[in-house]
Amino acid sequence: MHPRNKHREYLDYSDLACRQKGLKRFVFENAWGGASIDYSNQEALEELTRSLLAEFYDIRKWTLPKGYLCPPVPQRADYVHTIADLLNASLSIVAGDDQQALEAIGPRIWGLDIGAGASCIYSLLGVREYGWSFIASDVDEVALRNAEDVLSANSLSSRITLRRQADPKQILKGVLRRGESLAFTICNPPFHETLDHAEQAATMKWKRLSRGKQLSNKKNYQGQEVELCCEGGEVGFVLRLVEESARQRFRLACLWFSSLLSRQSSMKPIHQRLGELGAKRRRFEICQGRNVKWVIAWSFYPKTERGLQLLQMLEVARGDASEANEAREGTEETEAAVPEMPVPRKRSAQPVGEAVRAKRPTLHERQKDMFQSCAE
Repeated sequence: MHPRNKHREYLDYSDLACRQKGLKRFVFENAWGGASIDYSNQEALEELTRSLLAEFYDIRKWTLPKGYLCPPVPQRADYVHTIADLLNASLSIVAGDDQQALEAIGPRIWGLDIGAGASCIYSLLGVREYGWSFIASDVDEVALRNAEDVLSANSLSSRITLRRQADPKQILKGVLRRGESLAFTICNPPFHETLDHAEQAATMKWKRLSRGKQLSNKKNYQGQEVELCCEGGEVGFVLRLVEESARQRFRLACLWFSSLLSRQSSMKPIHQRLGELGAKRRRFEICQGRNVKWVIAWSFYPKTERGLQLLQMLEVARGDASEANEAREGTEETEAAVPEMPVPRKRSAQPVGEAVRAKRPTLHERQKDMFQSCAE
């Protein structure tokens, strides 16, 4: 797991259930004398996700419509931390000795959560861990309505903007508007090419989870067709994102495009096509036990320009924070305003993101070295 992942340490489900009461009925003693849950039970998985979000990320109200994918929080958090490393690596090129004070945190760092789903998990984690702002897109109206309820219940509607993609064949077009600039995109694409393929994978996963024992009569491989399948599977989806990102309208609208991949073999055709388009490419591996995922990231910005653009975003945030504090003097703050996309302009440097930085560990030298290698 990533060094900053809050789930690196062993988690005692019994201890967690003492504080998150909804989990208690799903916890049992396993064959080794430890506490566990039935991972083949969709209800148990949803309650575990709900408990983890409440315990570690202060997401107190989280729901999921029946039949939708339930995200594994630790793995999703690893992807978010990987994106943070990528941004910080770009910043380190231009920040010099001020690197620690210039972490890519705060509401002026905007991300696009492609296919956010009903859980809206990446946006929630990104806001809580780094204070980022998000556009969260999806083609599914039911998923977006549920996400809207979650955001409203947790007072996060001002930090995460939901947008419906009306054309399933498009990814960026129809969602990202002219003049909007992003620091990154984050995406967990549909994995399968057909529902038959998805059902076969579900059967294999069910057998592996049960290990010959009858654990539950409800398999945990839920998900709507739009979450599970698309033309060409994950390779097809990401290649479409690659082609869209290379268009003149979008190539400089985002510093780092990225996507999660479930198969290592998916990396080769995507990496090759990005090379043909002249993109700068980065590859990362996310390991959690025997479960391995990969992240592919690419940019059409020159190395130094990426850092300068991020630096400008942070400087705008600092200046706006200073002006906002002056304007609010002697008044009581109510609901936070929706942060706007960064507009290039000079601002005086002021401290930013102190509340976010205080909630998580600072970067150690080893971690700096880790993402420094990504900057070239």
